[in-house]
Amino acid sequence: MKLVDFERATLFAPRGEILLNIASGRNAPLHAPPSVHYTIVFNTFVLMQIFNEINARKIHGERNVFEGIFKNTIFCVILLGTLLAQILIVQVGGSPFSCVALNWQQWLICACLGLGSLLWGQVVSSIPSCGCPKVIKPATRAEK
Repeated sequence: MKLVDFERATLFAPRGEILLNIASGRNAPLHAPPSVHYTIVFNTFVLMQIFNEINARKIHGERNVFEGIFKNTIFCVILLGTLLAQILIVQVGGSPFSCVALNWQQWLICACLGLGSLLWGQVVSSIPSCGCPKVIKPATRAEK
């Protein structure tokens, strides 16, 4: 199961609006005002991507994805810039971004769900890749 599958399972879980006790935006008409429901879905998706950027720093099975994170200034600037842009889009973006300002509890829920992608990355990286049988032969160049 890839990270994308984890994101789908989290974001499109049936009846998440009931669990969060918010109004559903599912059956809203085409030009309806933005809903808290879809703002939470959007915000959670972006936070999952931000946490996945941290996961993507280590691709060879290293467990500590935070090791040396502050040594890469460009990475830190991009990460913080993305987070700041997300906060501005959600909190003050309004109708142009189809967002409603979220309260701190809703932000906390989004952050916890987003953090799940960081945890899922640890689960995926602990699955051995060298012990799997090779079913398909690697492609080779055609002999002349």
